Amino acid sequence: MKIAHLLLVVGILLAAGTAHAQEEDADSYAIQNRQFKLKHEINVVGGVLPLNAFVKGITVGGGYTIHFTDMWAWEIGQFYYAFGVETDLRRELLDNFQVQPTQIESINYFFSSNIIFKPFYGKFAALNRSVIHAELFFVLGPAVARFLNPGAFRVGFDAGIGLRLHLVEHLSMRLDARYMLFVRPPSVVSELHVTLGLAVSFGGGE
Repeated sequence: MKIAHLLLVVGILLAAGTAHAQEEDADSYAIQNRQFKLKHEINVVGGVLPLNAFVKGITVGGGYTIHFTDMWAWEIGQFYYAFGVETDLRRELLDNFQVQPTQIESINYFFSSNIIFKPFYGKFAALNRSVIHAELFFVLGPAVARFLNPGAFRVGFDAGIGLRLHLVEHLSMRLDARYMLFVRPPSVVSELHVTLGLAVSFGGGE
């Protein structure tokens, strides 16, 4: 009887060990390497500057990024030109309160260079027909902008978050949202820049 009990205990322990090993194997298989490797990237984007209550900005631009590893990259340069769109509030101030146009400041163009941290990568099914590979990343770096009214430069920084969807091997779509802060004593100007664009990559392989 004691031998039977001992065999039963050993059997239970072996079964538990096998189940634990299977769980570990399942976890290890769930973590996969990135299918698309990035090295050099050129992107073209369009965006908006929505925070200025008097002049909204419609932006076009692009830049170049070099990816060192799956986790880190350097967005060497991003340049954007902003087309100002007057709001009703600006027209009201000009028409009814004799505010001078030179008193309403807006961005003319700006440049940034950022470190990119890419900690999240995954894939999901679209309509059970195709698999989409996605990456979530964060950016931080210096920025310089030229403003109108008055025509002057401000230095500052931008920080933000982005989502990349790989369309095919060398083509991806990017959605970025960045908070920018520009300083020219004694005033400080903040902006939100939201962009959507396409990126072409080469040199990375799979």
